[in-house]
Parts: sequence; structure tokens; C-alpha cells
Amino acid sequence: MKRNLNIILLFFLSFFSFLSFSQNKQQLKEQKNIVEKEISFTVNLLEKTKANKKNSLKYLKVLDSKINNEDKLLKIMNMEVNLLKKQIVIAQKKINFSVSEIKRIEEDIIKLKDEYASMLYSLQKNRSSKNNLIFIVSSSTFNQAYKRVLYLKQYSQSRIKHFTKINITQDSLAAENANLAIQIIQLEADKKLSVDLINSKKVKIDDFTKTKIEKNLLVSNLSKSETMFKSKIKQQQLRAKELDDKIKEIIKEEIRLAREKAEKINGDNKFSLTPEALILSNEFSSNKGKLPWPLDQGIIVTKYGSQKHNVFKGVETFNNGINIATKKGVVVRSVFKGAISRIFLIKGEGKAVLINHGEYFSVYSGLAEVNVKIGDKIFSKEVIGKMSNDDLLSDAELHFEIWKGYDKQDPSLWLYKAD
Repeated sequence: MKRNLNIILLFFLSFFSFLSFSQNKQQLKEQKNIVEKEISFTVNLLEKTKANKKNSLKYLKVLDSKINNEDKLLKIMNMEVNLLKKQIVIAQKKINFSVSEIKRIEEDIIKLKDEYASMLYSLQKNRSSKNNLIFIVSSSTFNQAYKRVLYLKQYSQSRIKHFTKINITQDSLAAENANLAIQIIQLEADKKLSVDLINSKKVKIDDFTKTKIEKNLLVSNLSKSETMFKSKIKQQQLRAKELDDKIKEIIKEEIRLAREKAEKINGDNKFSLTPEALILSNEFSSNKGKLPWPLDQGIIVTKYGSQKHNVFKGVETFNNGINIATKKGVVVRSVFKGAISRIFLIKGEGKAVLINHGEYFSVYSGLAEVNVKIGDKIFSKEVIGKMSNDDLLSDAELHFEIWKGYDKQDPSLWLYKAD
């Protein structure tokens, strides 16, 4: 009974361990694929901007993104190796149990065969002295004869049962041996995979080290031109403030128009959304964390909020949105349905489009071409413009913002898997 309980317990432990390992392995595989795609895209961007890397702060930002992704990849690979090691330990325990079970079954078969041989010997001995019929008719009473008939019947059934049990036990042994062979093959495959994974991890560690060395050399080179780059950063901050002021001005105008409309309809000048705009606003809000990216391909190179410069000490900037590095000439899409509120130009940054989503606004800056006009109703993922395709430019970077009224939002929290 205790042995059966152990078998059942091992089965359930193995089953749930297998499910857990399968789920974890699949999750890690998915994460690994995403990170590897981002690294591949980053390498592609770096290759395109290689000629100007010595004088490119944007190259450094993309390089930082590559370092972060390579670090993520190494952590995922560490988890894969550890998970595989645990799987190998459990597989070895299962093999040890199977070997023990096979030995027990073999001992049971020997015991059953010995018992069966003794039974046959006893029967043969009895038959040599008297056959079954004589054994029955020599009974002194009818009751004794009846009991002898039952005895012979039970003896015959016992032989059949014993023989059947031997066959079943032998079949069980064959199945256990086959199962053991499969487990050993799987264990060897896991061990090989573990070695391959460890070797692959060593290669990734080398890549990670090389990238960090490249960053350090680039930082050292950029530091020599600190005055020039600080001047560029100041210009970027001025353009960011210009964009910020423009957005506030547009939102203020949108609110003024909404108040005038409310006054005509309701007789008051309180800011309120129309039923249609309220539905749109609620739909936008309910899609937080699920909005599509404004680009098919891209990596976030500047996050939202206060940023300390990774080269020049004491330099700190504030980003009202996020900056997404991408390839030249790619199309820019709306992240949600709405209406084109404004199209304007920011000197040195390109064209900007502001889309109204009820109480919310999305901003797309850095476009070379715009395919929409003010007042157009658009759908989610509809193309609104294109990034520059100018060969003289070394890279393309979209600046993206989300506002709720006058309040800035962190776009990473709104876009799908961007945080």
C-alpha cells in the first residue's frame, strides 16, 4: 500500500513538474525571442549609423538600448540554464525510481515463478498417487466429496490466476524498461541542451563585454567635445519646450472650444465632453497598456521623465514623452481612433501631429511627411505620416507623447509591452 502511494505521489509530482517546466520554458522562450529581435533591430540601427558614431549622441542611446537588452538576454539564459538543471535532477530521480521499480518487479517475477513451480510440483506429486476422480470418489461422505470438488476447482483457478499474474508482471516489467529507455534518452538530450546553452551564454557574455567596451570608448570620445555637445543638448531642450508650449496652447484651445459648445447646448461654460467624445475618452482609457505602437518597428531610446545624461555629469533633462529609434522612411500610425486636431512644424525636429481622443491627446513629432489634414477622422493603426528617408540623416527618431487634458502621461504605460 505504501509503495503504491509512493508511485502515485511520484506520478503527480512528475506530471505537475512537467507542466510547470513546460510553461516556464515556453515563457522564457517567448521572452528570449522578443529580446533577441530587439537586439537584432538595434544592431541593424547601429550598423546604419556607424559612420557617424564618433559624433553621435543618438548612437550612444541606441548602444545603451543594446546593452540593456543583452543584459536581459543573459538573465533569461541564466534562468533557462537553472530550469534545465532542475529538470535534469528530477529526470535523474525518476530514472533512479524506475531502476528501483524494475529491480522490485524482477524479484516479484522470480518469486511468482518459484511459487508456480512449487504448485506444479505438488500437483504432479498428488497425481502420481491418485487422480482427481479417485480423489473425489474415495470420499467417505457426500459432504467431503463436495468439498474436494471445490478444492480442486479452487486449485485450478489459483494456477490460472498465478500464471496470469506472472504474465501481467512481465508486461509491467517490459513497459517499465521501455519507459526507462525514453527517460534516459530525454536526460541525455537535456544534458546536451544544457551544454549548448552554457556555450551559447558564454558567446553572449563576450558580446555584452564588447558592447560595454565600445560604449566606454564612445563616452570617452564624446567627453572630449563636451562644450559642443552641451550646446546641442541645450538646443534640443529649447525645441522640446517649444513643442511643450505648442501642445499646451492647442489643448487650451480645444478646451475653450468645448466650453463654448457646452454653453450653447447646456447654458453653462463648464468644460464637458460630448456623449461621443466621452465614449471615445473612456475607450482610450480602458486600453491603457494595450495601445499599438506608433511604429511597426522601433526601440525606446529615451524614456519618460527626468533623465540624467549618461556622458556629461550635472546635465539633466526632462522628457515629456518617449523617443523611439527606428529605420528611415518607416510609416507612423495613430495609436487609437480620433480626430486630427493640429499639424505644425518644430524647427530642427520636423513635423508634428496632434490627435484628439476625447479627453486624451496623442502627439507624434519628428515626421518628414504628413498624410492627413486637420479635422480628419482616423482609425487605430491608420497611417498619419512617414519618417524621413533622407540619406544625409544617419537615423530616424520619433518623439511620442500622451496627454490627459493638461496632464502629461508616461506613454510606456499605455503602449503594449513598452514598460
